[in-house]
Formats: sequence, C-alpha cells, structure tokens
Amino acid sequence: MASRTRKDAFSQQVEERTQEIGQDLWARLNRRKPTVFERRWWLDHILEWAMHDESVKVQMFRFVDVLPMLRSSTSVTQHLQEYFDEVRGQLPMAVRMGLDVAQPDSLLGKALAVNARTNARKMAERFIAGTTADEVFRSVAKLRKTGLAFTLDLLGEAVISEREAERYQKAYLKLVKELAPQVNAWSEDVVVDRDVAGYLPRCNVSLKLSALTSHFNPMDPEGSSKRVKERLRPILRLARKVDAFVNVDMEHYAFKDLTLQIFEEICMEDEFRDWPHVGIVIQAYLLDAGDDLARLKAWSVQRGTPIWVRLVKGAYWDHETITSTYRDWPCPVFSEKWQTDENFERQTRYLMENREHLRPAIASHNLRSLSYALALAELLQIPRAGWELQMLHGMAEEIQILFSEQEYRVRVYTPFGELLPGMSYLVRRLLENTSNESFLRQAYQSGVSIEELLRNPSEIGKLREVEAVPV
Repeated sequence: MASRTRKDAFSQQVEERTQEIGQDLWARLNRRKPTVFERRWWLDHILEWAMHDESVKVQMFRFVDVLPMLRSSTSVTQHLQEYFDEVRGQLPMAVRMGLDVAQPDSLLGKALAVNARTNARKMAERFIAGTTADEVFRSVAKLRKTGLAFTLDLLGEAVISEREAERYQKAYLKLVKELAPQVNAWSEDVVVDRDVAGYLPRCNVSLKLSALTSHFNPMDPEGSSKRVKERLRPILRLARKVDAFVNVDMEHYAFKDLTLQIFEEICMEDEFRDWPHVGIVIQAYLLDAGDDLARLKAWSVQRGTPIWVRLVKGAYWDHETITSTYRDWPCPVFSEKWQTDENFERQTRYLMENREHLRPAIASHNLRSLSYALALAELLQIPRAGWELQMLHGMAEEIQILFSEQEYRVRVYTPFGELLPGMSYLVRRLLENTSNESFLRQAYQSGVSIEELLRNPSEIGKLREVEAVPV
C-alpha cells in the first residue's frame, strides 16, 4: 500500500512538471514561427490549405503517391484532372482554371505537369536529405552546425529480388565506408558525441531487415534469418571497424517477431556481443509493446551489453487496422490515439527506469509526449547525456533547435535516396504533418488551447468512458 502511495505521488509530480515544461516549450515555440521570407513558410501554408478540406487532402496525397509511376507529361496532367475534378469546387480559382483549360497533350498541359513534378520534388526535399553522397553529407553537416545528431535511412521500394537486396546491402556498406571518415574528422561536440558511458559514434544508420532479402517470410523464420544475417554481418562488421552505429527499424506487425529474433540472435554472436552501438525500434501503438520491451530487457541482461531502443508511436496504423479487419484477425494496435499516447508514456517510463540495459531514444513530435519525457528524466535525475530525443528530418525544426540549445541530444531521422521513389515515405510524413491532432499544425494556428495539447491521455480515456455510458 505504501509503495503504491509513493508511486501515485511520483506520478503526480511528473504530471505537474510535465505541465510546467509544456507551457514553457509552447511559449518558446510561439516565438520561433517561420516567417514569410522562408520557403518553409510557404510549404507550411500549402499543407495548411490542403488539410482544411479532408477530400482535397486525400486527392492530393493520392496524386503524390502515384506520381513516380507516371512517365509522361500527358499522364501527369490526366491524373491531375481526374483526381482533382472530384474536389474542384474546393480548389483556388487559379488552380481550377488551369485544370479546366489545359489539354493533356498541349503546351499548357505539359507546363502544368512540369509544375506539378517540380512542386512535388520541392516538398520531398523538405523531408528527404538528398540523392547523392555529396548531398547527404551536406545535409548532415548542416545538422551538425546546429548542434544536431543524425541517423540515415535509405529510402526505396519493396525488395522483390535478391539482386535488389544485395544492392541495398552494398548501398549501406558504401555509405558507412565513405561517410564515417568524414564525420569522424569533425571537431568534438560533447552534447551529441558522448553519453554517460562515453563515446557515441557520429555516423549512425538505420536499416530495414526485410530489405536484406526478397523472402523475408515469418512463416520461414530459419531461412529468412539465415539470408538476412548473411547480408547484415558485413554491415555490422564494417560499422564496428569504422565507429558507426546501426539501428534496426521496425516495420509492419507481421514482421515484428522475426525482426526481434534476428536482431537478438546476431547481437549475441561473439563478434557483436560486447558492442553497445546497436539499437532497435519499439512501436508504442502495438498492444504488446510492453511485453517486447520486457523481453528485450531480459535479453540485454543476458547479453551483458546494453542496446539503444528508439521508442516511436508507429507509422502503419491504417495498414494494421485494415489488414486485421479484412482477414478477421485480432487488431494488434490500439484503436484510439489517446491509448497510444498513454502507452507511449508508460513505455517511456519503462525505458527510463531500465536505462542501464535499454538506453532510451524517445522519438516524438508531440508536445505532451516530449514534455512528459523531459519531466520524467528530470525527476528520475537522469543526466541529459543519459538519453536522447529523436525527430524526423523536415519536421519540428524549431523544437529540434530549441532542445539542442538546452543541451539535449537530438538525433534527426534523415531519409535519403531518389525523391520520386521515396514518395510513399513522403505521403506518410505529410499525413503526420497535417494530422488534425498534430501539435506541429496547431503550433502555427491561433485559438488552440495549450491545456488541450497538454492534457494527460489517461484523462482523455476517462472522459471517453464517461461519454460511452448510456444516459
């Protein structure tokens, strides 16, 4: 009983400090709005215009998603007209006129297609760091100048052949081999280059295990594991040799258990068992996220060397809910946003309290989630070097800089690769950036209650329960 009382008292302290930190962050952010003279201001307003009408947003993202497959200007113009004809009444007058008068095979139609591709590329460039090695290096060097760390992720379509899987592996080998010496030559920044255990690699990459084989099959765990490990070992060996960090991304729920299995098995091999510069992702929108963290902790204790865990909310909610409904399977994700937010806080606390074995990398753009993590770390007396924040390239730049200035280590998840093939990634980022519940959107709009943004997700859950009770 006494322990429960102490736990409740501590939770109340965390909540009070969360509110104080959130209020302060909100005030600081509102003094850092982009100006009309910045290109980002214009991109933000295009997104704001689109998100005000759900039907326009859906059609715009449908078009962006299909754009890489359109080879001719004529097909681009035809798709523009077909997609936006359904919502023409909600479009600005100039856009309606352009779509109405442009014949797909005319000069005006070609100009419209070129303009559409150009604007899509500009939008992609905000979220994707570059297509060449030089562009990628310039992007991460720019992050470095503002006190930010990075992790690089190669974009691409699903791997459907072993040749493509080999190409994916070689791309990472080339990236690590070429980039590590360049970033290792930078002068030291103790905030981003060191944690409580010592040196942190500057070169940091994130990869997907399913891209290391064309047959990543949970029904064949032994064969899939063998194929993946054969391509993963050279990457890990090189990373260890040149002082780089390797993080394993999590994908769809169907791949989760196999991904965890392969990660645990290869990191227990003699040549990697004492290497701390590896990590994996846990998705808080999964019902079994807590079980997976407990499993990782027990495994890490057995391994004798800690790992990093990037805690995210998850990016495949629509896919998981649609798939489970279609196949009449139990849904693996929480059905309500507040439930995911609540679980994110629960697992944040688990990581903070078990940081000796699972180093916390808290990945979020949500004001409440970030404020909670800062409050919890402060009250648990965890030094800022003992954990890190992670955010996406092109999103929440003001808050990235704000945290960096306060000497928190902020790592920016930085995708690179061909812009048009990376459009599916872009669409997911646009959807997140324009979510009705995204504080990134709300931060630039008046009339939004800070109390609403900082509301405890558990309180939202209780309110939902009351509303569900029949009168």
